[in-house]
Amino acid sequence: MKGHYEIREDTQALEPMYNERGQLCTIVHETNATYTIEKSPRQIVEHSCIYYGCAYEGRLEAAKLILGLKQMVPISVCTSLRLYMIPTCSPESDKCFWLALRHIHYIEPYKQKKAKVTLTNGTSLIIDVHRDTLEARRAKTTLLYYTMETRCGIYKVIEQKFPLWRLF
Repeated sequence: MKGHYEIREDTQALEPMYNERGQLCTIVHETNATYTIEKSPRQIVEHSCIYYGCAYEGRLEAAKLILGLKQMVPISVCTSLRLYMIPTCSPESDKCFWLALRHIHYIEPYKQKKAKVTLTNGTSLIIDVHRDTLEARRAKTTLLYYTMETRCGIYKVIEQKFPLWRLF
């Protein structure tokens, strides 16, 4: 078991689980590997936001304002690396998975109001959330991604015309 982890481009999902001592931990699903980390999924998301230079609370507030949401808000962990994570329920819940937007291949209905999420590497996860609810969260996260890309794209054009390095 590892003690820390940063979300990166091949991170597909953060799955909550309890270890034998009753501690909330995370099964990290990557494209070609799976790890168990002795931190909760939310702790990993919060740590990753700081790792990439911005507090979780700041990213949460920005996403709330952009999307007009109050709860279960997706997080842009790192805009430049396009790392967007979707909580499957309240991030405070010990049942909350975090799914990477870029790695969701398909969402289909599963038994009794659950969803089967197929990731880009073919792995499937069963989530205790209705498929339509998960699709709506995916759409909101896509809107956040599009908004951030559009806004940051404008700054890239300005930077090309007026490079900041000339100011120093």
